Amino acid sequence: MLLLIFLGAVLLILVNSVFVATEFALVASRTSRLEELAEEGSRAAKYSIEARKDLRKQISGSQLGITLSSVLLGIIAEPSVGELVRILLGGLGVPASVAETISWISAIAIAAMLQMMFGEIVPKNMAIADPERTLTWVMPIQRFFVRVMRPAIWLLDTVVVFAVRPIKHQIKVGSDEALGITELSAVVKVSKEEGLIESFEHELLTGALDLGRMPVSSIMINRSQMVTINRKMDLSAIEEVVVSSGHSRLPVVGNTEDDLLGFMHVKDFLRLPEQSQSEPVPLEMMRRMLIVPPDLLLDDLLLQMRSSRIHLAGVKSSEGVLLGLVALEDVIEELVGEIEDESDLESK
Repeated sequence: MLLLIFLGAVLLILVNSVFVATEFALVASRTSRLEELAEEGSRAAKYSIEARKDLRKQISGSQLGITLSSVLLGIIAEPSVGELVRILLGGLGVPASVAETISWISAIAIAAMLQMMFGEIVPKNMAIADPERTLTWVMPIQRFFVRVMRPAIWLLDTVVVFAVRPIKHQIKVGSDEALGITELSAVVKVSKEEGLIESFEHELLTGALDLGRMPVSSIMINRSQMVTINRKMDLSAIEEVVVSSGHSRLPVVGNTEDDLLGFMHVKDFLRLPEQSQSEPVPLEMMRRMLIVPPDLLLDDLLLQMRSSRIHLAGVKSSEGVLLGLVALEDVIEELVGEIEDESDLESK
């Protein structure tokens, strides 16, 4: 009889460990990793992905399983362990009243220790070490239990919602594993400190995260530093500007400096016949530029440049005043550092 009770206690500890591991793995696992396992054919991974969409119900189910197994373990373990201790103490000649007290304390201590070690600490460490794999192991049991105990879980979940309502706390239904820029920056920093990524990778990732926080105005070439050509200038005059500035792309302005018409590339001049040197810039040769506000974030600017395939943008205020110029190269330099081309090297 004692053997059956002992086996029942062991089984209850295992059941408790399953629900503890499930609870921690549900919270710690990543959907992206579970999707990889699902693509490899893991049915449990597919169940896990669905379960993470309703964490509130799943965690309520895990807590119900932990509570039931712990209560049953206390009911079974205390009498059986206490009886064994009483028998041992009785054989040693310990008075019955003393043996009764010692056996009761010993039963609680032993059951609590076994429950804590094998029912709590071990499954928690397993779930934290490899949450996705652990979740695929325990999900079949969790799925079956949640289905069977659905009414009780619903009741428990409803009570919890009403209990937290007075403190105006909203319980989230699904998992929210998305990290903000601040959290991601912290992860990148720690990864660098622990040697998981190289210095260049750290700079690249940090730069990429900063794009979502930096406005165009922080990297643009100010209007006072811009080199422009006027629409009415002839090609010989433009050639002098190209030679003196060393720029291969020049913004073209109209009647005023705020009238940004587009830009011209040096290679476009090479296509013109020599007799055109004294004529103004042909309109059909001008390339279109993006016009962006100064508060546009760099990641949004990068998306616009990518979709339009235009790598030069004029920065204008809401009143139409030209503030500066920004190129794709300026954005890339925020990611990888300063890029030097032939003209940069020659100017040194």
